Amino acid sequence: RNIRKAWAACGLFPLNPDRVLRVTPKPLTQSTVPRADKIRVVLQTPVTPVLAEGLASLHSLIKQDTYTLNETSIPRLERRVQKLVDAAQVSIAECALLRDEKQMLTRMNNEAKVRRLTKALKLGDAKVMSFEDIVVARAARAVKDAKVKGKRGRKRKSDALE
Repeated sequence: RNIRKAWAACGLFPLNPDRVLRVTPKPLTQSTVPRADKIRVVLQTPVTPVLAEGLASLHSLIKQDTYTLNETSIPRLERRVQKLVDAAQVSIAECALLRDEKQMLTRMNNEAKVRRLTKALKLGDAKVMSFEDIVVARAARAVKDAKVKGKRGRKRKSDALE
């Protein structure tokens, strides 16, 4: 009871639908019958065909319209021809996209073939080295580099005199 009184004091009546609906505004009633000035003749445009069967049926409709040309069939024929043109453009665009995708996949496949067919090249054997081994290798490398530096370039006159 206390909850209902509190809701009623706030103007809310959740458990009394008649009371709630009494104060809600009614929607305006609109006539479902259209007026004569609002009725327009909408010409039926065919849907752009997607499949080959739809394209063939549209082609047959165009053929029928060409045999019976009069005032009313000319706009219909123009619409159907336009739909045929639109369908052809969509088909050509899809073919171009599929061709590009096929070329890209072929290129990717050729690259993968090259990667699979190339043999792995073994550069050398790995070796675990201690610090002493590294010091010895550095010394050997320094001796080797010193020999190489002496051989490169033109001989100097001062070296020839000694």
